[in-house]
Amino acid sequence: MSQRFQVDGEITRLYSRFNATATQLSVRLLPPPLHDSDPITHFLDDMSEMFEYALRDCSESDMVGVTISNEVNEQDKPIGFSFRRKDQLSEELIWSV
Repeated sequence: MSQRFQVDGEITRLYSRFNATATQLSVRLLPPPLHDSDPITHFLDDMSEMFEYALRDCSESDMVGVTISNEVNEQDKPIGFSFRRKDQLSEELIWSV
């Protein structure tokens, strides 16, 4: 299976005051294949794969925050959820936002 998104940038910062490291990913979802007739399913699968990729190196007690923004139309407000432990994340939580 080919990757469903492209990583445009990855920035890692050290916050010594908090003894923490932060990683920021900038990703771009790729368009569905021509034979894919269901764009909603394609989008949901893309997002699930992207979250799995973003959380690949996190332990269960790591703090995670997510913000999704539209760089094409900056008038759109970013959406996301505040920091919480990785073990408190679920697919239902992500989709409820």
